[in-house]
Formats: sequence, structure tokens, C-alpha cells
Amino acid sequence: MSAVAAPPSPPPAAAGRRRHTARWVAAVVLLALVVVAIVAATRPSYQATQESSPLTGHSAPPFAGRTLQHGRALSLADYRGRYLFVNFFASWCPPCVSEAPDLARFAAQQRARGAAGAAMVSIVFNDSVSAATGFVRRSHQQWPAIPDRGGSVANAYGVGSPPMTFLVGPDGRVVGDPLVGPATEQQLDNMLAAATAGRHG
Repeated sequence: MSAVAAPPSPPPAAAGRRRHTARWVAAVVLLALVVVAIVAATRPSYQATQESSPLTGHSAPPFAGRTLQHGRALSLADYRGRYLFVNFFASWCPPCVSEAPDLARFAAQQRARGAAGAAMVSIVFNDSVSAATGFVRRSHQQWPAIPDRGGSVANAYGVGSPPMTFLVGPDGRVVGDPLVGPATEQQLDNMLAAATAGRHG
């Protein structure tokens, strides 16, 4: 019985090309994995999206209450003539914790502009006054927050869960579509810029 001949060895040049191609593919895959890892590490895991609201273009529902920080009386009417961000939050809400630093940076940026800057008010959503006050203190929140006893304000704005942020124009009307989810400083900047330029999202 004759021995089966072994398959011929590939030419050295062909083997070298295959090894070179394999190394190139491995390098590309490794680079792609590194890029994905960097993006995942630097990008927020989630952020707000703008969603349509029946309030857009209409008068913002009124609200009134005493601030958690100082017990000062506050209402929507106090902000007539300037842009106002109305943010709904709760102490038990992880996305609210996530957005707190961005809200703080944006609010500080606007305070530096004086009367020309936009204002911000936070409204407690389905939370106790004590828990919400603790959240405000831990977040070093420098803008007023008021309770929403019974949830009537949230219902009027159509808020199902926090965080949710509306922009009210100087004329008292809701401008553009609200941000649903944890807002970033850039999103708030963009929202205000679009409003002042007359481009409502």
C-alpha cells in the first residue's frame, strides 16, 4: 500500500503574506476595541432626549410654593420677562443624581450673565420634603426648589417620571420640546440658544 503524499508546503512568500494579513487584522480589531472602550468611558451612559409635548407653544402651567432652601415664596409669575428652565426631580431618582452636576454648571454660567441669563427652578416629583431637601443640600444646588404637594404641577406639565426639564420663554409660554431624562449642560445651552434664535426643537 503506497503512502499518501503530504500536501505541498505553501510557498514562503504566500505564508508570509498570510501572517502579515493576520497581524494587520488583529491590529485593526485591537484598535477598534480601544476606541470603543474610550468612547464608553467618556460618554454618559444615557442622556436626555427631546420629546414632543402638547404644552409647546402654549402658556406654561402656573406653580407656586415656598423654597426648600429658605422658605421664600416663589411662583412662575416671578420669572415673567426672562427665560426659565423648570426641572422636575426626586431624591430617589438616579438620573436626577446624574444630571445634577450639569445643571449646577449651567446655572452658574447663567448666573454670571446677571439679568440676561436664564433662571432655573426645580420642582419636587413624588418625594418627601425632607428627602428632597437633603438631595438639594448634597447637590449644593444654588437655584430654588419647591415642593409639589399632591403632584398637581407635575400632572399639569405631563410629567410621568423625573427628570424632565421644560423651557419657559419670557412671555410665559413653553418654548420647544422638553428634555426627558438626565440633561447635560450642552443640551441646556443648545435648548436656550435655539429658543433665543427662534428655532424651536
